[in-house]
Amino acid sequence: MSARSSYSCFSCFHFFLLVVLALFRLCSSNQNSQCNDVERQALLQFKHGLTDESQRLASWVAENKDCCTWAGIACENSTGHVHGIHLRGLDGHCGYQDYDLTGYEEPSKQKLKGAISRSLLDLKQLKHLDLSCNDFGYIQVPKFIGSFQNLRYLNLSRSNFGGSIPPQLGNLSELHVLCLGSFHDDPFERTSMANMKWLSSLGMLHHMDMSGVDLSKATNWLQVINTLPSLVQLHLSGCELSNLHMYVPSVNLTSLSVLDLSQNYFSSAVSQWIFSVTSLVSLDLSWCNFHGPIPSFRNLTSLELLHVAETKFMNSSSIFQELSGTNLVSLDIESCGISSSLLDSLQNLTNLISLDLSQNQLTKRIPKSLGNFCNLREIDLSRNNIVNISLTYFLESFFECKSPALESLSLIRNHITGIIPHSIGNLSFLRTLDLSDNQISGPIPYSIGRLLSLEGLDFSYNQINGSFPDSIGQLSSLEILDASFNKLDGNLPDSIGQLSSLVELSISNNRLDGSLPDSIGQLFFIGEVEY
Repeated sequence: MSARSSYSCFSCFHFFLLVVLALFRLCSSNQNSQCNDVERQALLQFKHGLTDESQRLASWVAENKDCCTWAGIACENSTGHVHGIHLRGLDGHCGYQDYDLTGYEEPSKQKLKGAISRSLLDLKQLKHLDLSCNDFGYIQVPKFIGSFQNLRYLNLSRSNFGGSIPPQLGNLSELHVLCLGSFHDDPFERTSMANMKWLSSLGMLHHMDMSGVDLSKATNWLQVINTLPSLVQLHLSGCELSNLHMYVPSVNLTSLSVLDLSQNYFSSAVSQWIFSVTSLVSLDLSWCNFHGPIPSFRNLTSLELLHVAETKFMNSSSIFQELSGTNLVSLDIESCGISSSLLDSLQNLTNLISLDLSQNQLTKRIPKSLGNFCNLREIDLSRNNIVNISLTYFLESFFECKSPALESLSLIRNHITGIIPHSIGNLSFLRTLDLSDNQISGPIPYSIGRLLSLEGLDFSYNQINGSFPDSIGQLSSLEILDASFNKLDGNLPDSIGQLSSLVELSISNNRLDGSLPDSIGQLFFIGEVEY
């Protein structure tokens, strides 16, 4: 798991839990009030225009007079008016290639499709509209949505809209949350905006996510954003922005705590205005091709998350010295040209929970000061060129903590040697362990069975020998096991049939004998069993 994915809690979709809780409370209090006939008919017409393959709207029938009890509908307790529609797609990751393991159906079958009926305009009190993570076949975002005068929350993200985002949305003067993001890597779902001026009318907006929207022609984006003083979160990842150095007389974003400009191609130095937003708690400038000197971090005293992957700073050593005085919990400096000599500058960041140092120039021993990071849950040191270090030495640094909190460890593609030590079993919170493509040898220790939270285990492309220990069957949470391209021998233990969560097993290119144990047939695999 990457640091970026761990801290996606700042995205629009993590309003989801709060929304569901609010809807539950509202729906549970709707027992004494019913929606009126006009609103019920409006919802039935809306349903008629949709394709609902998974029967999510089965409760939406004329015979059920109280639409306040329908799935995804919330009503005002006192009046019975519909004020919330929450129909977010059922696949929780909002992805079009994931699988629903409970229903064995592709997510596309779990998504609403079709058209969005104008009949919704009869819902005069509508405040919350969430149609995210569905599939509307690349139609344009309907212009009539701009007529919902009471709307406070609008989320249409990742629902396969296309064309231009209508400026009529600028009429939603009560809006607090606006999420219109698209998939970065889907060439068909590509909404765009040439002029963002209409956003200036949304003076109450505090959360905006337009990640993936094509803003390459919106040359005024910074000036417009600067007119939204209430903005708390701004997500513009992958928007094809190129100009970061636009003139603004003063930065008015005094409430901004989350700024995500990742995956744009600025190809310049970082602009000074970003570092004048002293309220920032989260700053993501990853994969923007920044280079040259960087302004001081000293003013960003509230900063907790900093992601600057693929950035070649000229003054990286001084940056880390400045960061040592912050309360960072997540630091992503992947592909930043960091050398081993700079790691000591990080030793005071003892609040770190997530650290990504992958694809740098770490060639020497990792300092044991990492052992001070007792709060660390994720560390990624993959694809460096670490030599002359044994896995035992590396892990011992974490055992300096009385109770290591480590949940994810990735050491892919280094030159790490030695054995997997018996002490690996002390990392009781470990969920993913990736040691692939190294020079690790020796047997799999029996203590591996103590990692009861382990979900992913990969030690492929090493020189591990011996047989699988029976304790492997104790890993009840294990979903992925890759032991391919090693020197393992003997038979697979019958205990592997106890891995009820396993969905992918790869043990090819070893020296294993015999056939797969009968117990293997008890497992359900969506991936191939390589033997």
